[in-house]
Amino acid sequence: MALTIGPLIKLIEAFFDLLIPLFMKAIIDLNQYGDPSVIPNQFSQKLGSFIRLFGTWIPDNQSLNDAIIGGTIILVMGVIGFAFTMLTQYIAARTAMNVGTEVRECLYEKIISLSKKDREKFGNGRLMTSLNSDSYQIQQAILFFVRLVVRSPAIILGSLIFSFILDWRIGLAFIALVPTLLIVIFLVLGQSSKKYTSIQEALDDISTKSNDDINGARVIRAFNRQSEETESFGQTTSNYQNKSINVHKINSLINPIVFASTALITILIVFLVRGTLLNDTDAEKVVISSTIIAEMAYLAQIFFAVTQLPPVLLDIIKGGVARKRINQILSLEPSITSGNKINDSFTDGDIIAFKNVYFSYKESSDHYALNDLTFTLKKNQTLGVIGGTGSGKSTIINLVERFYDASKGEVEYKGINVKDYDLSSLRKEIGLVNQKSRLFKGTIKSNFLMANPNISDEEIEIALKQAEAYEFVSKYDDYLNHEVVEGGNNFSGGQRQRLCIARALAKKSELLVFDDSTSALDLLTDKKIREHLKEMKDITKIIISQRVATISDADQIIVLDKGFVVGIGTHEQLLKNCDIYKEIYETQIQKG
Repeated sequence: MALTIGPLIKLIEAFFDLLIPLFMKAIIDLNQYGDPSVIPNQFSQKLGSFIRLFGTWIPDNQSLNDAIIGGTIILVMGVIGFAFTMLTQYIAARTAMNVGTEVRECLYEKIISLSKKDREKFGNGRLMTSLNSDSYQIQQAILFFVRLVVRSPAIILGSLIFSFILDWRIGLAFIALVPTLLIVIFLVLGQSSKKYTSIQEALDDISTKSNDDINGARVIRAFNRQSEETESFGQTTSNYQNKSINVHKINSLINPIVFASTALITILIVFLVRGTLLNDTDAEKVVISSTIIAEMAYLAQIFFAVTQLPPVLLDIIKGGVARKRINQILSLEPSITSGNKINDSFTDGDIIAFKNVYFSYKESSDHYALNDLTFTLKKNQTLGVIGGTGSGKSTIINLVERFYDASKGEVEYKGINVKDYDLSSLRKEIGLVNQKSRLFKGTIKSNFLMANPNISDEEIEIALKQAEAYEFVSKYDDYLNHEVVEGGNNFSGGQRQRLCIARALAKKSELLVFDDSTSALDLLTDKKIREHLKEMKDITKIIISQRVATISDADQIIVLDKGFVVGIGTHEQLLKNCDIYKEIYETQIQKG
């Protein structure tokens, strides 16, 4: 609706702007001829008669009376035009903001719905650029489209028509000028539009580089690489700068061409009417002079409309490039889609089952991170997973939570293939503590509300005590309202881990998953948390750890080595039958 009403209002505003030079000419012609009916030009006759309809405001001075009435009419048209302009500005700004907001919301919702593998197709830098810069470009394109894309062509076309009617010779000069200017403009814009995709890609590189350097600032300082990384970032920004400068060099040709062409046409107008001004009668000279004034006004309108057009078209071109980039993200079909099955009647049995599961992080690859994994986990049991770095421990969690889907084989939850299970219900029933502890900006309480929107302060306190986090949280003057900065960086690594464990416990899920989530804790704190977990008899738990002590009490332990299962059983069974587990145990317990 706004995209229709806005341009329509702009057409009305343009119509008033086009009438102003004709009223100026009519006032001059009335002053010369006195009677509107004898004015040679038909437009001046009708507008002069219209001016006389308002009567006499200044007695005994008809010329001054016509000038004041005509000037008042022009002023009223200007005020009406200004009112229409402000209304269009409001509609354009509101529409652009609404479109920009909707685009960002759709993009954010889409990005959140994508799996890790889907996001890797674009990269975080590209996603961030689209979410911020591309959505802004679309917003700007909508803003300028509503404000100017109709007005400028209307002014140009109307000025050409009226200038031709007033004097066909000058009109022909205008008609020769405008298409030439438009052809030059479109040729220039055609060249620059091809380069905007590469400019946005260079901006993606800046986003990626910035994200890497900010997140890895400690590593950069630890290796004393500040100078090298600063130079690398400078090269990235220089690439963006050079591409942008090249485009602006091309676009900078437009205004000089328009200025030069307008000056030539002005000279041509004087050349065309010089004979008339020198040889005609005084009355005819006045008519010619008023015509020249009107024609110059139309030339000025054409000039401003033409100079306004390139920035508008540039923003629309940028918006088109941004729309294409955003559509590439929005049109991507998520590789992880929700099923529609839920097992509400599940009471006992295998809550998790892996059946000959293979998984590769790369499509069409024969190298698997997991190979032929088969195991079951009954409700209310505890599963421990141990193995060396890169053995595939966290991959099991990714498959249970459906961050990825198995390349071959089946993963079942409550007897249903996870691909068929309702995704929202699946993740709602699983409490996850990631290997990398992550808290969100806000307060301690707001982080708990993410896991359980209905949780009470008393329940948060219980979860904090179970995670051995109550001791340090209770010392804050603002307690649960204590600020959490971005990433939770105002807490130590151990404090973040304990808060994340407490947040998962507060979710009150049927299945708790701990992905090496006590690695930053000392052995005593780790032991206390395990003792609290043992007391939770009605919760199924998967514990991934590098420490034997953390998983030794599990009902079942899986030992992984380079993606292969080398042992499954209890702690005692594995000590007898699994050499790798025995070696880990002896290293950590007997010799450690």
